[in-house]
Amino acid sequence: MEVHHHSHTARKKWTHYFWEFLMLFLAVFCGFLAENQREHYVEAHRAKDYAKSFYTDLKSDSAEIRKGIRYVRFFISALDSISSIAGSNAEKTSVPGKFYYYIRHATHTYPIDWNRSTLNQVIQSGNLRYLKNKELVNKINQYYALQDIIYASGKTEEDHREIIRSLRNKIVDDRYFSLFSNKVDADSAVDNRPVSPQIDTLMHQSLPLQKGADQYLPELLNHLTDRRGRLAGHYISRISKALLLSAEIMSLLKKEYHLE
Repeated sequence: MEVHHHSHTARKKWTHYFWEFLMLFLAVFCGFLAENQREHYVEAHRAKDYAKSFYTDLKSDSAEIRKGIRYVRFFISALDSISSIAGSNAEKTSVPGKFYYYIRHATHTYPIDWNRSTLNQVIQSGNLRYLKNKELVNKINQYYALQDIIYASGKTEEDHREIIRSLRNKIVDDRYFSLFSNKVDADSAVDNRPVSPQIDTLMHQSLPLQKGADQYLPELLNHLTDRRGRLAGHYISRISKALLLSAEIMSLLKKEYHLE
């Protein structure tokens, strides 16, 4: 009779299991490091892309703000001229033609066309976290909050401009006002371009007002003074602050992300 002996597998030493575990751990750990490094690279790449986009938006905004400041300063100058002419002709039935030229701009405004494309994209995707510089993020938040304040104040001022519009319609003679409205635009006035010969002649003539206009002139003066104060005070102050903030943010972006 044959006797079969069971073969016995030699037991592995504990060091064998240790090295297997270590190799597995290292493989997982290295994979984790590689994935973490990849995510870090992706985030850094996206952060730089957002920084470039923010920088482009801010350059566009800065040009708009500077233009807005020029326009508002002209509107303030126009309000001063209207007030001066109306104040010295409060009981007359006619005014120098320049009154018609300037009152054309009494209700004008310059709504700044803010470029918020990058901000909207970053907010919707929740990727503002990619920007690690806290000072930069704080200034970006301040800047866009200030935009909202400026926009809201512009909407509020529409009511005041409508009052001036209503009073103006009771004062000016539409025959002459229409001529100035059709031939004088804000862009030309702000850039100090020469007016047409017809408008130039009218500006140096005495032009009639509506009958009974003198009873509305004092109220018009009050509202013009009020609007001048808002433009020269709050509005210019806020958009000037926005211009300063945009410059500070662009400087931080250039430094943080080595932008050219």
